[in-house]
Amino acid sequence: MANILDKLRGGDLRSIGDANEVAREITNNPELFKVVFRGVYDDDPVVRMRAADVVEKASQKRPELLADYSSKIISILESADQQEVCWHMAQISPRLDLTKSEEKKIVELLKKLLSHKSKIVRVSAMDAMASFAERDEMIIDEVKKIIKAQMESGVPSILSRGCKLLQRLEGVETNA
Repeated sequence: MANILDKLRGGDLRSIGDANEVAREITNNPELFKVVFRGVYDDDPVVRMRAADVVEKASQKRPELLADYSSKIISILESADQQEVCWHMAQISPRLDLTKSEEKKIVELLKKLLSHKSKIVRVSAMDAMASFAERDEMIIDEVKKIIKAQMESGVPSILSRGCKLLQRLEGVETNA
């Protein structure tokens, strides 16, 4: 079991290595999730990146794996500086079962990620904020303003995702 992290070692940050295989293993054996989650704290940035990727992919298929991890993910969002970990935690955050105060805290942390140097981190934060806005109509207008402000950067990936997110949020408002 402990050697599952060894499958995430080696290479560099441009490769996901065996992350997809490990994510499949976790969906079949959820006990491995906690071992891989610990990899997000590993000293090796490659392991941290791949562990975050695996956690994100496995929780896509099995969101219940995140049941006891809300406070840990909030803590990681508060302190992580590695861009790959930041964007995966942003992507994971809407899957968490949160209290209202935890949700508010995560939205504030996502706002901070919008000033990150990585465009992927910024896009992931926008996407997560839109997901939270879909669940809480009280923040839809604020999130739409934030997305529009991000789009003013002119960055193609942010413009493209921003347009899609605004359309998605318009649909939520008309259904409300």
